[in-house]
Amino acid sequence: MELVNGQGIYSAINDGLATQLLRVECGASRGYAGVQLLGNAAETCRDGKERAKTALENLGIYLPAQRLVMSFTPGDLKKEGNHLDLAMAVSLATLVAVAKSWRQNPESWLFAAELGLNGELRPVKGVISFALAAMEQGLRGIVVAVENLRELELLAHLKFAGEISSPSPFAVPPVAGVVPRFMPLGFSHLKEVFNWLSSVDQSQGTRFSQGESPPIALDLETPEHSFAGTSSNGGLDFDDMILSPELRLAAVTACAGMHSMLLRGCPGTGKSMLAQRLTSLLPPMPPEIHIEALKVYSRISEKLSKNLLMGRAPFRAPHHQASTPAILGTPDTPGELALAHGGLLFLDEFPEFRRDVLEALREPLETGEIRVSRSKKKFEWLCRVLLVAACNNCPCGWVGSPYTKCHCAVAKIQAYQNRLSGPILDRIDIHLDFPETKSEVATILTQEEAGIQSGQTARMRAQVLAAREFGWTRNQKLGVMTNSQLRAKDLGQSLDLDSQQLKALIAHHLPKSLSNRSLIRCLRVARTLADIDQRPRVIPSDLTTALSWQAEAKSYDRSEPGPF
Repeated sequence: MELVNGQGIYSAINDGLATQLLRVECGASRGYAGVQLLGNAAETCRDGKERAKTALENLGIYLPAQRLVMSFTPGDLKKEGNHLDLAMAVSLATLVAVAKSWRQNPESWLFAAELGLNGELRPVKGVISFALAAMEQGLRGIVVAVENLRELELLAHLKFAGEISSPSPFAVPPVAGVVPRFMPLGFSHLKEVFNWLSSVDQSQGTRFSQGESPPIALDLETPEHSFAGTSSNGGLDFDDMILSPELRLAAVTACAGMHSMLLRGCPGTGKSMLAQRLTSLLPPMPPEIHIEALKVYSRISEKLSKNLLMGRAPFRAPHHQASTPAILGTPDTPGELALAHGGLLFLDEFPEFRRDVLEALREPLETGEIRVSRSKKKFEWLCRVLLVAACNNCPCGWVGSPYTKCHCAVAKIQAYQNRLSGPILDRIDIHLDFPETKSEVATILTQEEAGIQSGQTARMRAQVLAAREFGWTRNQKLGVMTNSQLRAKDLGQSLDLDSQQLKALIAHHLPKSLSNRSLIRCLRVARTLADIDQRPRVIPSDLTTALSWQAEAKSYDRSEPGPF
């Protein structure tokens, strides 16, 4: 019995952020009975072959007692993953009489699910990437387990890069009509898949085999509504926090321009409290960033959180004992930087991180990408993140406190501060010192003060959205999404200044001691401050405020020699 017309079944494999379509073919030849795998198959594929054979036999489908060859194309890539089970089962079934009754062409679909020995379909990782690859190749849809259908349904409601009709994704909800022709199908058993293949064309009808109940539909919300109540950090917001005018402006500026922050101060001054609430100010992820984030999270989980499905910015807070691979990732697994793509990465106790981890942050903070070379593999992850770091001023935390005496030796204080190198500090846009306040002032609010705090998050979020909207058209022309990505050559145009005006502004208002990198970051922050006030041109007060947040200025304020 031979494979008719070389018909193949499609699945896919992930390689970093790239996804490669995989063609599974089966044929019969002379030799000892059994199924032989060709094409650099890992042990998980060999286990999947046995699961597929057993599942078929439990359905009464028996393979011919002869040598069967299963080929994976392209043959040079490593094939691994339990998601290949379903494609192998369908491919094996093309060799027997059951396939003659199929009215659907299985070659037009991508199959990705793990099989139980009884034929049950189980969810797998990576289906978002598989579905996008199937779209790009023009396949009609993807067949998965019912549990995976929830995240795939979202693809039908997203606009993709190049299809944004509005000048700004912050002006309208980033949702659109159903993506033409592409259908995600969910089944719970292999028998249902075969029944569907035997049915008439269902592209315009139900997405499930007859008699099956569809899963609960997604409760898609608009970005405005999804921001109300909860966020990706567990629902924390600024309505329960007292903020000084400087802290309030800095928080809005950081979120409006995606500017990195370093928060310094004594223990209990609110550094972690502010960082954990910043995602409540971030707007929904633009469609292209949302899709990239979905692809990354789909690599590590069979079930994505509702917050991520709704497009809310992710919040990641790894422990300071995390290793370099845990932060940067490996060729097969994204790290914390990649998992925070489009959202916020909070590094508490910043100097306590290993030195190699801190120094490894240099390039990703500049480029928004992680490119790591290994002896056998090279990989790349995207990491456009809002980095927020927090630290004390000394090992005990009380140096500079007006209320508690510090007992650290001068050498220990200097060693603690030297853990943060000049290049790392120079790559952080906003440096803030948290003043220590008496406990009764921080915890006991009058009725009048409590009323002022109510609605604080909504007002700050409105400022962030208005600033993003104001700068969206300008940044789109410059090929960037936020002000933190502005290139040096585009700063003059973004600031609405010609070269002579820009030089004069820098000469009169910025010190010559600033490094070139600090100068560029200072101008980016100034641009965001002008956006918050809805001004097309930066004024001297914007530069003054941005300069006061630079590492050098804060070092002088603390009477430290600093790294500069």
